[in-house]
Amino acid sequence: MSATQPETFSPKNLVVLGGLLAIALILGEIVVGPSHDGGTVAVVADTMEDVAMRLKPVITLDDIRSGKSTGGGAGMTVAAAASDNASKTPDQLYQGACFACHGTGAAGAPKLGDAAAWTDRIAKGLDALVSSAVGGIGAMPPRGGSPYDDDQIRSVVEYMLDNSK
Repeated sequence: MSATQPETFSPKNLVVLGGLLAIALILGEIVVGPSHDGGTVAVVADTMEDVAMRLKPVITLDDIRSGKSTGGGAGMTVAAAASDNASKTPDQLYQGACFACHGTGAAGAPKLGDAAAWTDRIAKGLDALVSSAVGGIGAMPPRGGSPYDDDQIRSVVEYMLDNSK
């Protein structure tokens, strides 16, 4: 071994590795705890169906488009959720579906209140912006991933423009 190459298994490295192993074992006993049946640990073997059911999304965009129920035991249909949105103000609609990206600038979304980011978009006109919001643009999914109808989308776009000039 050359003088410039570090030793991989030096006594110092082995001591550190042993210490980390001891800490991991202690934490394992604290988190998992000792077994109560003399040392055996019960292992739950789930079927593929059980795992698939736990991983199934509560609702998908296809469910929203088709008006199917949300599943997952929620007991509320997408149509009922949309009717709940009918009484919401544009600010509430914005908070419900748009804030996650337009409040933070995630994925390049123009932030609410950032006049410079909205200048070129405003020049395209309200109808073009509403059309982009309804159909999706860039990283934004159609309707911003919301169940909002065209009129609600228009009201949110108008709200965002009014608060970004």
